[in-house]
Amino acid sequence: MNRKMRGRLVGLFIGCLLLVPLAGTQIYQKYKPSADWEQSSEGLTVHMKEYGMDRVIGFEEYAVGVMAALLEPDTHEETIKTMAVVLRTYGAYMRSDGKILDSQWMGQPWLSARERLIKGMDEEKLRRAVRETEGCKILWDGKPILPLFYALGNGWSRSFSDVWGGDLPYLTNVESVWDKSSENYMDRIFLHRRRIIEAFGDVDGTKIQWDQLSEGMVQIVEKDQGGYIRQIQIGGQIYSGEDFRCRLGLPSACFDYVIKNDGIEFTCYGRGHGVGLSIYGANAMAEEGKSWKEIISWYFPGTSV
Repeated sequence: MNRKMRGRLVGLFIGCLLLVPLAGTQIYQKYKPSADWEQSSEGLTVHMKEYGMDRVIGFEEYAVGVMAALLEPDTHEETIKTMAVVLRTYGAYMRSDGKILDSQWMGQPWLSARERLIKGMDEEKLRRAVRETEGCKILWDGKPILPLFYALGNGWSRSFSDVWGGDLPYLTNVESVWDKSSENYMDRIFLHRRRIIEAFGDVDGTKIQWDQLSEGMVQIVEKDQGGYIRQIQIGGQIYSGEDFRCRLGLPSACFDYVIKNDGIEFTCYGRGHGVGLSIYGANAMAEEGKSWKEIISWYFPGTSV
């Protein structure tokens, strides 16, 4: 791997961590964040833009707002409990690593009480899930894990190492067959050649021409075990699958493509980075009667609660 490629991957990794565990899922969110989070001496401080003032709140209020943004009104209660534990674990992980819980690191959408009401969320169900999992965290070797999650997979969860390098043994390839039954499992997206050139039009100071792309200059170099693209070449330059999809705004790094006269048509499978817990898969497991502990054990193998 050359120095430029290594630098790009490191930059992508850092950028993704700034958004974890939501990274890869905000592209399909219909509800925008209404708050920025900071650490204060009293707890979490949220800047309520609609009120023009700050509020100090506890974990329950924080979790309720985030889960309302991430989940749908008909989400199963065991899925909500799962997400409450994931969010609690994430906060504990960030603190244990010496990081400050500010808006840069939390990176999650949040809905106010008014927005939760408009969306049709069951306030009591959200709060009950937080209370009934109080103190519960996901642990590996006695320490809080990095509990990544995403919206919907292609049928498999990805390994952390396949996306960002390094090794987190609890973030590995896990089958998530339920995802394939989602109506949002597959997306066809056509991008005009102007959009492609904007994203990849200047590599090493050389302007890519469209005829270069139409002559087979787009090639998949490597896929991971789950079928996601690890590396792809375009215009003579190799990019990671995550870098490629982020540049083009694709919902997933698992895709097929067809080069046409005026652009490229992508067929994408799943939504998000694909590492960790699939929210759709978790809810399907809950509908089958699985508990929140069983869901966590499935998507984060080898962990304890």
